[in-house]
Amino acid sequence: MALKIENDEEKLKKSHLFLEKLESDMEYKSLYNGDLISFDWLDEIEFACPYIDIIVRNPKLTLIQEENLVKVERSKRITVASVKDLAKHTQYIDEVDKKTNDVRPSKILDIRNEETFNIYENRFLYTLINDLERFVASKERLLNNFELNKNKTLEYKASSLTTDEKVNIEVKVTSTSLPSKQEDKKLEEEIKKAKERLKKVKDYLSSWDRSEMVKALKKEHVKFISPPLKKTNILLKNPNFRIAVRLWDIIRTYDLDKKDESKESDDNNSIDIMKSFLDHSFLIDYSVLDSMARLKRDEKKNMTKYATIILTEEINRVMTLLASCGYKTTEEELLSLIAKELKEEKKNRSVSVNADDVKKKFKTAMEEYLERTQKYL
Repeated sequence: MALKIENDEEKLKKSHLFLEKLESDMEYKSLYNGDLISFDWLDEIEFACPYIDIIVRNPKLTLIQEENLVKVERSKRITVASVKDLAKHTQYIDEVDKKTNDVRPSKILDIRNEETFNIYENRFLYTLINDLERFVASKERLLNNFELNKNKTLEYKASSLTTDEKVNIEVKVTSTSLPSKQEDKKLEEEIKKAKERLKKVKDYLSSWDRSEMVKALKKEHVKFISPPLKKTNILLKNPNFRIAVRLWDIIRTYDLDKKDESKESDDNNSIDIMKSFLDHSFLIDYSVLDSMARLKRDEKKNMTKYATIILTEEINRVMTLLASCGYKTTEEELLSLIAKELKEEKKNRSVSVNADDVKKKFKTAMEEYLERTQKYL
């Protein structure tokens, strides 16, 4: 007679409390750098370098007026503005010739028009070059220290309470990819080519550092600009500057803006779903622990009481995962999957039972044969 499956109220209450009080933390680490292997970042830099080079070789200049109060003998140019300033500041006049009305001042305003590279667009480029140097250096270090094996580590810690116990668990799962000579050789060739390409980028950077514009801005101790960029006409309309702005944004996508809050929100949602499976595994582990008894018969009986609870929780988590991934699963589809697995399990059990029957018959036949042969030995 088949037994009827029923929820055990005591086990159900204990499991619900266990899940309600459960506090857990999951940490995942991987030594494999996906965006490094794609080399998209290198494609973008290589594309932008010739356009940036055009700007650096033909920098824009602006005229500025420098006004300094200097001794007359050090003044290089006296303008109308200098005379007007002297008229306002008569204290700089030492002597006036009464006959000729010549004025002899001790100091005078010296006004000079000088060209400078210190404009916003050049400061933007100066900052971009600095950021690019740092970015390339970090990628070069990754290439030099890159390991072909993909090592992953997953650590999980949790604690919970039941009606009469405090439960703790710590799990660490590690994996190392098995070596593949063909893939490893291909990857080594890609990294070698990337290093050669990166050397050309570094040649660009080195030549830019020696340019008149960069040296002048360094000498003036010009400050780097901070995002967001000012959308000047030159940055918006000049084709070379537009590509430089694009590279500015790409570098920040890869490097400076890694902690984008919207992306973190999506990742956290995914992490919570994955962690829920580990939480469920913790519940299964506790169910096994709580089912332990002196008699094997009692252990099976206790574990059977947890079976429906575990199944229900597992179905809930699978449904949540499918929904989060955009799958619309109906109850009929889910029941069909479960029915298929049950049918397969029955078939396997039947084969196993038949195999046991054959073994028993063979054993009995062998014993009878040996018994008959004893007469002739």
